[in-house]
Amino acid sequence: IRTEMQDELVKLQAKHQRTIVFISHDLDEAMRIGDRIAIMQNGEVVQVGTPDEILNNPANDYVRTFFRGVDISQVFSAKDIARRTPNGLIRKTPGFGPRSALKLLQDEDREYGYVIERGNKFVGAVSIDSLKAALTQQQGLDAALIDAPLAVDAQTPLSELLSHVGQAPCAVPVVDEDQQYVGIISKGMLLRALDREGVNNG
Repeated sequence: IRTEMQDELVKLQAKHQRTIVFISHDLDEAMRIGDRIAIMQNGEVVQVGTPDEILNNPANDYVRTFFRGVDISQVFSAKDIARRTPNGLIRKTPGFGPRSALKLLQDEDREYGYVIERGNKFVGAVSIDSLKAALTQQQGLDAALIDAPLAVDAQTPLSELLSHVGQAPCAVPVVDEDQQYVGIISKGMLLRALDREGVNNG
């Protein structure tokens, strides 16, 4: 019943766009329904921020202790840990086909690449093998696109990424609501993020 009430409160806030001040001693509840959280110590507000701001930069030892044991997989989303790297990034332009993409990946010693087009829009992933196959069949870059990994939305909670990233043959691409490339998440990056010390120490 409590979870249903929390869901209803979130729906009401989204529908009516009103500022709601909710007082709770339950940290999980505060993180579930609050956009911003105020932490009080001895009757004084010691920190105000979003859950991820407070987790990443606790104001003092009290706040740090208060947040110890929090399930960050429910707080952080894909965009929070995605790394934007120029390596393995293939820009789809006229005249840039499988041969050019293959050379780029081989020069960077990478097995997989991520194709983006004008406006930073994500097109798909390719592999060394898929590019070689497209070359053999004398086809373009689109023919080299592979089925996996599928891109994940930037707002996806880390808890929902575990199986997707774990089963993917390479780092998983992250896109925003306009399908623009945000970055990638590898298995190692996700594991480090789920380790509280890894998150707090960058």
